[in-house]
Amino acid sequence: MLGFTAHTLEMNAAYLYNWLRVLRSDKGAIFKHAADAQRACDYLIARSEAGRAGEANRAA
Repeated sequence: MLGFTAHTLEMNAAYLYNWLRVLRSDKGAIFKHAADAQRACDYLIARSEAGRAGEANRAA
């Protein structure tokens, strides 16, 4: 109904299994990867804000 196939669900399970393996083997991994994710998020937000500012300048 939602368009998920068995393959998609299997891939999600494999993805989560790999993350659990990483987190179990390296107790500091959660902090490193959370920091990486925050930097990526900050970058995307900055790019989005810059894009909106550029659009506003072109419209003015």
